[in-house]
Amino acid sequence: MRRDPLLVLARLRAMERDTARRTLAAAQGAREAAETIERKAGAALLAEAAAAVPADYAAWLPAARRARVRASEVVRRTEAEVEAARVVLVEARAAAAAVDALLATRRQAARRARLAAEQTLLDDVRR
Repeated sequence: MRRDPLLVLARLRAMERDTARRTLAAAQGAREAAETIERKAGAALLAEAAAAVPADYAAWLPAARRARVRASEVVRRTEAEVEAARVVLVEARAAAAAVDALLATRRQAARRARLAAEQTLLDDVRR
């Protein structure tokens, strides 16, 4: 049995769209986790400033600032990954919609041909 290439392409495009959705969800989760870490790093700076002995705080501060900067860099990177995943999802949706439109057009053409054949048969019976 021969498979319809357009139906196979439709399934492929649907799988690509679903994969793009999952990738976007994973990227959004990574961004949220990075934002949480960044908030905690900022909160740690404030909490330590309020509670620490100045000498201890001065020794701890450079490492804490580096940690906060690294966390901010991770947030920016994950935001870029989310945006890239959004673009991929938009493209995947468009590709799937294009194939679905082709399938719909083909179904309509087949229906019109079937109705025309039925009408021709009815016309022949009436004669």
